[in-house]
Amino acid sequence: MYHAFPPLISGRPKILILGTFPSPLSRERGEYYGNPRNMFWRIIFGVFGAEFGSPDYGEKKRLLFDNGIALWDVIESCEIDGALDSAIKNPVYNTALPGFIEANGIRAVAFNGGNAYKFYRRGIGPAEKTVLPSTSPANARLDYGGKLAAWSAAILKNG
Repeated sequence: MYHAFPPLISGRPKILILGTFPSPLSRERGEYYGNPRNMFWRIIFGVFGAEFGSPDYGEKKRLLFDNGIALWDVIESCEIDGALDSAIKNPVYNTALPGFIEANGIRAVAFNGGNAYKFYRRGIGPAEKTVLPSTSPANARLDYGGKLAAWSAAILKNG
């Protein structure tokens, strides 16, 4: 069994972005979205008009916190071989999420891809549906520009 990370949170976030489960490279690095092929950080920097360059993890977290965003995952632990959500077996769902959302006064929840939303519905319960295009390299349906437009619209509307 592999375990997810604790939430990334500072202050009183307005938005919670939920992923499915950290990839092997993310777990190895101890960082959310640690695979450089995943567009998550590039998109977040783009949403706020910040230059991406080569930020370290501290800079990445600071950008989230300065803009009222928290991160966490829908699955607390699971068996998984590889990085694809389809390889997740025996998931243990992060049932602390509803209480976390309420306790922190989070106004909007956004799912990083349809699988995060499906796992949430399956293991935790109903949720307001703000599903954004997955930033994973496995999601090639949209290019960077298309993903950035969708993420910008959702985050800036709720931020």
